[in-house]
Amino acid sequence: VPSIPNSKAAMSFADALARAPPGGGGGGGGSQAATTEAAPPDEPVVASSGDGELDVTNAIKACKDKMSKAIANVQSNFDSVRTGRANPAMLDNIEVEYYGSMAPLNTVAGISVPEASTLVVKPFDTSALGDIEKAILASDLGITPNNDGQQIRLSIPDMTEERRKELTKTVGKYAEEGKVAIRNVRRDAMKVAQRCEKDGLISKDRLKEAEDEVQKITDGSIKKLEDAAAAKDKDVMTL
Repeated sequence: VPSIPNSKAAMSFADALARAPPGGGGGGGGSQAATTEAAPPDEPVVASSGDGELDVTNAIKACKDKMSKAIANVQSNFDSVRTGRANPAMLDNIEVEYYGSMAPLNTVAGISVPEASTLVVKPFDTSALGDIEKAILASDLGITPNNDGQQIRLSIPDMTEERRKELTKTVGKYAEEGKVAIRNVRRDAMKVAQRCEKDGLISKDRLKEAEDEVQKITDGSIKKLEDAAAAKDKDVMTL
């Protein structure tokens, strides 16, 4: 792949990853876990800047940033998984039709926890109360809202052990989606380093160093994700 030194067309790997939108889907509640789309197999991930060391350094930095974002996205999905206690994050994935547009519930209403097993949703505009109720009913929350004309109360019922086990499967699904995203980021970073070595921009020793560093970042990210999943599983199964 010919290098493109000092060209405005050249894009650093860090820029390319920063611009890549998360894709893929998460289950239950319409949340989305981070994913990184694969580059076409016969094309470079990004154009070379002509400076191999710069490309590799940027690739490793972007790798760290993108993996951190993937973990944060999965953690957000974990927070939306119901436990036996009231938590405003349970409503994070619910969107309400408000003046013709879809808006996150927490942007059109205040959410409070007056009791350990109760959520209160108070709209900033009471005319949205019916739409909020409709959105809650249409979600996979599994709780019937109590609308008193001013606010909505949600009583969190105790979950059966069977239901808790089902939710741990959802946690596992979110964790696996996060691992896929992390591995995709690793793959792209490795491609940049391997391309630079192939083009004679870095040495074989530098390639090995870069691959080892990317793998170390990957292993650490996977460990953080697995620890978060284990903590969420424990939270879900705690009576």
